[in-house]
Amino acid sequence: MKKIIILGAGVTGLSSGWKLSEKGFDVTIIEKDSEVGGLAKTINFNNNLVDLGPHSFFSEDKEVYDTVVNLFKDEPQNMPVVKRSVKMFFMNYYVDYPLSAKSILFQMGPIIPIKSFLSFLNSFIKSFFKKKNKNDNFSIEEWAIENFGFFLYKNFFKPYTEQFWKISTENLSHRVIPASKKLDFAKTLKHLFVNKYLEISKREPGSLNLVQRESLPTFYPKKGFGEITKKILNKVTENKGRIRLNETVKLVNCLKNGKFSVETDKQNYDADIVISTLPLDSFVKSLSPLNKNKEIINSSKKLNYLALKIVYLLVKKKNVLGCQYCYFIDRPYNRVSNLNLFSNELTNSENEALSVEISCHKNSEIWNSSDEQIYKLCADSLIKDNIISQDDILEWKVINVPNVYPIYQINYESHLNKVRKELDKINNLYSLGRLGKFYYGDIDQMIRFGFNIAKKID
Repeated sequence: MKKIIILGAGVTGLSSGWKLSEKGFDVTIIEKDSEVGGLAKTINFNNNLVDLGPHSFFSEDKEVYDTVVNLFKDEPQNMPVVKRSVKMFFMNYYVDYPLSAKSILFQMGPIIPIKSFLSFLNSFIKSFFKKKNKNDNFSIEEWAIENFGFFLYKNFFKPYTEQFWKISTENLSHRVIPASKKLDFAKTLKHLFVNKYLEISKREPGSLNLVQRESLPTFYPKKGFGEITKKILNKVTENKGRIRLNETVKLVNCLKNGKFSVETDKQNYDADIVISTLPLDSFVKSLSPLNKNKEIINSSKKLNYLALKIVYLLVKKKNVLGCQYCYFIDRPYNRVSNLNLFSNELTNSENEALSVEISCHKNSEIWNSSDEQIYKLCADSLIKDNIISQDDILEWKVINVPNVYPIYQINYESHLNKVRKELDKINNLYSLGRLGKFYYGDIDQMIRFGFNIAKKID
């Protein structure tokens, strides 16, 4: 029986472990944290439940959709359908997100839609006479102007993108926008007036644009999104797979006999196959003998990840936002979420939990700020905007998450291809997931990565 070591117990690692253990492989998952779930975990905040997110489950991938929903088949009321409600505070209007033709035409008064449409029309006409450039050097600036016009680029895409990524739009690849090849003003018009909804049986993985994906039915476990990853872990252990928590990978040795030795801070493991979901830069640094290749090490260092500071607030005020979460421009934070609108069982019925997210680069001033400084920065802004009052705040907590979003800078792909090429030379070694594949995708897509690798391994 082949021994498989999986590094990281996030969604991708757990999903691959589930299906591989189902096929009878000897599976061990190593996780440095004290619980599973990775970026999709639910944590305890003073006897309340809060997501590292938030997340909800949706997918046009029928296999993934059915498989995850069936995890709750014996307790169907524990993962009900939850109506998605997302807003963005944009030019003093609360508008639907993702920004679409509906948002622009019907939620911003009379002037902004006219300016937006004329600007888009100008860009649309110019695009017929312009050579298409959709390679790695196609920036978010070029993409936004081409697909939405200069007005929306200047007033929405540029300020929000630069606030979130902390990098100028001309230095970011268009791929920082999920499904960027499919999302544009014209297609959201079509979605609004022509094909509003697709039956689940007619969906194919990757067939929907961002606006359509955001319109899919969504599910959320009553006790937090982490219930999904816990159930997947149960499937792994039912199949005699093992989970090792609180262990940090130090070294992965590629042996001359084609096998592997994995060293952690607690013990060593032998493996026939290694699947890593660790951040590419840290994984390459731990992979011997590849970690002696200076060119590859340098390329891996160019593959950086955006970090998050998350402030959790327990508040007395009810229905704080009027939606599950809201994106903000020109505020210290990027997103504020009302977690109780995902499930009212996350906190005491008298209170509500807010999640306030600040994106930053590791070792930046924000990253190095104290918890008290970050809390005060967010609380002061929320109070100033009359979203909450000081008296509403009962408790708070700050969490630091160092690796969350792959940063697609211009020319990132050349460095990524170099690293992938070298990793592909090592038989029975796979790097998967948002961090391991350097792929900015959703939960269902990460589950698909796990399922696919299990199908590939014999």
